[in-house]
Amino acid sequence: MAVSGPQYQRFGGNTTCYHAEVEPGHHLLVDAGTGLRGLQHAIAGRSEPQRFTIFLSHYHWDHIQGLPLFSPLYDAASRIDIWAPALEGRDPERALWDVICRPWWPVALAEAPAQVRIRPVQDHVEVGPILVRSAELHHPGGVIGYRLEGDHTVVVATDQETGVERFDERLVKLAHGADVLVHDSQYTPGEHHGPRLGWGHSDWEGASRIAHEAGVARLVLTSHDPDRTDDEVEAIRTAARALFPLTDAAHEGMRLPL
Repeated sequence: MAVSGPQYQRFGGNTTCYHAEVEPGHHLLVDAGTGLRGLQHAIAGRSEPQRFTIFLSHYHWDHIQGLPLFSPLYDAASRIDIWAPALEGRDPERALWDVICRPWWPVALAEAPAQVRIRPVQDHVEVGPILVRSAELHHPGGVIGYRLEGDHTVVVATDQETGVERFDERLVKLAHGADVLVHDSQYTPGEHHGPRLGWGHSDWEGASRIAHEAGVARLVLTSHDPDRTDDEVEAIRTAARALFPLTDAAHEGMRLPL
């Protein structure tokens, strides 16, 4: 969930949303959490129609909460392409239509004025000059990890739990040689291997191992526990650097080369 308060000023804030303007007026996004509101403020006042290509990792609330509030959704000139996984046998279009509608929200997604297309995610999708590859990873109900290949390569593996060999191998292959691996690190090793095993999130030891095996240049820890204070997140980052020196903790406004 989004968090605020004095103990969350460095790593707190909105839920997950990654953005790159890959062409003038063409925006690529991974996930659509409450951080999506930051983009609408950044592009406010632009006169030309805007295009958005959104890749969803899965449908848990923290990854889609920004969509109903996204102002371009209510602009008929906007074009919004959503690539989403067919998880648990659910059609992506139906999965989103069923939660962004009355009585949970006053305007149904299916009735939004923007030009909206929702399609099942594919192994390879070209978004302007960026090639987006994907692979299913390990999370309750399923999750998709994404590899964005431009001048640099960034892999986003949020809500991914290490420890299941076939999924670990799949992520190592997806992230091989990437410049940046953004990897879930919600728990401490004690939490992950204790009461929260199987909850769909990783610890910094697992993230560091995947980074080493994939031969990535930089590791960014993400999906911080909403109850974790800034100081506690910094302690996790310090511990991870003992295993993988070039490690950072994700924070709002962080910029990664693509």
